[in-house]
Amino acid sequence: MDFVLTVLSYTWLPLLISAVTAYLLGSLDFAIIVTKAFTHEDIREKGSGNAGATNVLRSHGKKLAALTSLGDVGKAVVSALLAQFVWFPLCGVAHLGYYGAFVAGAACVIGHMYPLYFGFRGGKGVLTVLGMMLVVDWPTALIGLGVFAIVVLLSKMVSLGSILAGVALCLSIFIRFKYVVHESAACIAFVTAMTIFVVGLAVMKHSANIKRILNGTENKIGQKKS
Repeated sequence: MDFVLTVLSYTWLPLLISAVTAYLLGSLDFAIIVTKAFTHEDIREKGSGNAGATNVLRSHGKKLAALTSLGDVGKAVVSALLAQFVWFPLCGVAHLGYYGAFVAGAACVIGHMYPLYFGFRGGKGVLTVLGMMLVVDWPTALIGLGVFAIVVLLSKMVSLGSILAGVALCLSIFIRFKYVVHESAACIAFVTAMTIFVVGLAVMKHSANIKRILNGTENKIGQKKS
């Protein structure tokens, strides 16, 4: 707690700037933007109703899904990088910019889920979490991607892959920072808590998917949506 209070006392201004900027960037939901630009449709009225790359893939194909994925990952990358290398240095606390990247990433995820520009109806945040993790700890991001790929390959369920990849992110960042990077206890607690927070948000958005997985009715790749 002392660590958190100390960091906040020095960084409240860049944290505020980072969070606001990241939320506004996160509100650029590329599933909605891309599909409206190319098809003049609202992706939230198609398929599963989710404003995310998987629904774009099922409803409009690989090209638009790829553009959506690039945008949703990219906005989190930009948000975290701006915090770490622009806002914190400009405010004279560059040495604490790494922590700002986590806060910016989390704000971007919230913006994606509850976008200001689209009636606060956004996506589930999986790709945006990935973008954040690519900046703050890319080995952990790759581990999460690996788990996602294996689970989807075996189960054919994107939702299950996303959920288990999130669990892997939480475990991986704790193990890496404690046993590989050998960071301080305060740093380990912060990065683990922030990762759990953003993953928790994404898992919460998958509540309906979790019910269908448990009931054996979740949609699989290659299966038409019932």
